[in-house]
Amino acid sequence: MRHVPNSSSSWTRRWLPAAAGCAMIAAAAFAGAPALAQSGSDPVYAVTYIDISSDWVLQGSGLLKQYRDASRKEAGNLEFTVLEEVDRPNRFVIMEGWKDQAGFDAHQKSPDTSRFAFVLEAIRNAPPDRHVTHAFATAPARAAPTSNALYMVEHIDFMGGDPAIGLAAQPLVKALAESTQKEPGTLRYDVYQQNGPRVNHYAVVAAWTDAKAFDAHETAPYTKQFRAATVMPVSPSRANLYDQRLFKVLD
Repeated sequence: MRHVPNSSSSWTRRWLPAAAGCAMIAAAAFAGAPALAQSGSDPVYAVTYIDISSDWVLQGSGLLKQYRDASRKEAGNLEFTVLEEVDRPNRFVIMEGWKDQAGFDAHQKSPDTSRFAFVLEAIRNAPPDRHVTHAFATAPARAAPTSNALYMVEHIDFMGGDPAIGLAAQPLVKALAESTQKEPGTLRYDVYQQNGPRVNHYAVVAAWTDAKAFDAHETAPYTKQFRAATVMPVSPSRANLYDQRLFKVLD
């Protein structure tokens, strides 16, 4: 049986010095392909899914918190939020935003990212799944989420590589976002479009005051209309109509 330390911070301190020689290799694997932003001066956003072994959730949470806190202090950081899946607490999402491509690249090469990637490799079930995006339909947050806030992260994938499909999908996605952002229980509803050439993919990061407000969104007429307009065999049709996951913010 593996020994699990009581303190996640002491566990991390013990591992980090040993990571120095190999951290850059692990960081490259975590970073994946470079971002293809609209231009070098545009903000860059990334949504990263992380799956940690159920034996190491406590240590993984501590590692993610340390990485979050360090990243928020970096120049050009716009957001660095870590979410924990409600029903599967060993799964996490990192939502990060950077002022421009230079800030994003600097973060990818930072010692904190290298150390995080190296330690994560020892306790994860699978490599991180990162989607680099740009803002598509976003709005200022209404208020800071409370402890009862319910987050949703959704991946929207329209079938087919034809650019015309991507163009046809855009007004549907934007209309859903604009309607949802007006809901009384919505704290945030931000849609990010994946960078080219996969512009038929979107990431939605949303938060509601509580589960009741989320349920109201799910049954709203515009939500039903969006699903009816994007289900096969109509075009544009989604490949993953119900790919939603619910989260809470990692305190």
